[in-house]
Amino acid sequence: MAENWIIPCNIKHFDLIEHFKTHSTAVWKNSFTIRAGDVVYIYLSAPYSEIKYRCRVISDNVSEDLLKDNIYAVPQKESHNYFSKRTKYIQIQKEYEYPKGTFPLEKLKAHGLGQVQIQARTNRRVQAYLDSKEIAFSKEEQ
Repeated sequence: MAENWIIPCNIKHFDLIEHFKTHSTAVWKNSFTIRAGDVVYIYLSAPYSEIKYRCRVISDNVSEDLLKDNIYAVPQKESHNYFSKRTKYIQIQKEYEYPKGTFPLEKLKAHGLGQVQIQARTNRRVQAYLDSKEIAFSKEEQ
């Protein structure tokens, strides 16, 4: 069964907004057990402080060739040993971009979200809130 995750993104390190203007996919470090088919909500840190994107994990086994094509995903180190066997990556496909202010931090916290510093599964309260807002959007689009 697919899991739902919230993944933080610091725009100072990687401008995902600009990236998604010209690409529909991105490669991301997988710190936990995110798998193909899972849903990831991308939380943009300050100055945005909100969930901006819903993405689907299309691969949890990213090849070295794909990593080389998406070098922004790999921390630059002096040793240039980018492809550590311990580090895993996922490829995500953007499914939806939420309008500004849809999922601001203060509303997410009011619905049970804690700190957004690491990748984490959504808890039931947060997921129910995300789902309820997404249902409202789907009705508006029809």
